[in-house]
Amino acid sequence: MHKLVLKPKFLRRLIVRTWLSIGLSVMIYGILLSGCKAVPPIQQAMPTTIDSIQSAEMAFSAEKVSLYSQIWQDETGKSGDYFSAGIAAWKLAAESKDPTWSNAAITKFKAALEGVDSANGKAWLGSSHALMARDFPIQGWWQVIPGPGFVRLLHVWKSFAYLDKAVEMAPKDPVIRLIRGSTYIGMPTIFGGQKDGLADFALMEQWIENSQLNVEFADIITSQSWLQEYFLSCARSMASLGNKEKETLCWQQLYSITKNPKVKEVAKWHLI
Repeated sequence: MHKLVLKPKFLRRLIVRTWLSIGLSVMIYGILLSGCKAVPPIQQAMPTTIDSIQSAEMAFSAEKVSLYSQIWQDETGKSGDYFSAGIAAWKLAAESKDPTWSNAAITKFKAALEGVDSANGKAWLGSSHALMARDFPIQGWWQVIPGPGFVRLLHVWKSFAYLDKAVEMAPKDPVIRLIRGSTYIGMPTIFGGQKDGLADFALMEQWIENSQLNVEFADIITSQSWLQEYFLSCARSMASLGNKEKETLCWQQLYSITKNPKVKEVAKWHLI
């Protein structure tokens, strides 16, 4: 059997072509996503009747798009706040699956972190990179080319790095744990974050059952707003894993605690 031997000249050509491909894809990627001012408005119609899971989800999504579009507009003005604008862009990216919104979130969170070592900022930035990887503008077989595939993987690596650093900085912060847990479970299993994501949810479940296990953040853990986000994220995460029993339990808990009519409708239809 003949061994495959790559000559130095061939290797040099291969390396040059690979990096040219990476450079070209990064340039295209930059053109596609240049400037968060170019983010498109999201048109989300409110259904006239709620008679299914789909219409309930659409109504909830339309409510979020309306709310965070206004926050984005307010927080990108002269007196706006980078962090609040980043959260608004993240929410709109999650709803629209549009990478220009993911890019806007990354841009705003980077600006918010300038000169500030914030665990929360790093968590949101890491999750924004995960959204960018999910919605990367170059999809399908184009990713076989080294450049596009490399850039998409770079967002995944950055997501892990920022999220793990955020947890390292503030291991008991329930907001950070929720961001990392839901982000990791939402990633393809090949990247290996699912185990840590499930561990985050298990830890948060212990805190919910006994907030005295995390006295420092007991006010957040017992708040209606955080519990709503937790049970909603838990239900969706367990659904993605095929854990129907746990998913149902989370929808039940969400239905019982939420005061948002749109959220209650979503939970109700998932329980029917």
